[in-house]
Amino acid sequence: MAQIEVDKNQTIDFINSQFNKVYPFLRIGFFKEGHTKGNSVQRSKMILGNVKIMELMLRGNSEIVDFNGQTTVWELEQEFEKKFGLHIQVFRKSGSIWLETTATDNWSLEQQNEQGKFLDEDLKFEKENLDDYDMY
Repeated sequence: MAQIEVDKNQTIDFINSQFNKVYPFLRIGFFKEGHTKGNSVQRSKMILGNVKIMELMLRGNSEIVDFNGQTTVWELEQEFEKKFGLHIQVFRKSGSIWLETTATDNWSLEQQNEQGKFLDEDLKFEKENLDDYDMY
């Protein structure tokens, strides 16, 4: 079982670094609005930069988010929505870009991370750009 402690004084970069320690080929994207399963949110709604969680939270204060390798992307996204009103999307590394995982919301975090590891090894051809997200 893994955990992320979400506190209103933390930044989205800090939350991502905690998540990335467990799943190095996955990232969490924060958005201004939510989405339904299997659908994405426009890139223009993505929150970039080192924004404090308190600026985005619609409810809650600080709480632990528990997850494991069998937790699906959709379940993790819904947990952040339910506990904090935070709109997140999980992204998977694919070479030098980060792909939104909407088509595979039902995959486990472990499956997503393994696919990202495979793609990273298979597609290494340019330096990673943390701001390069591909929405499909």
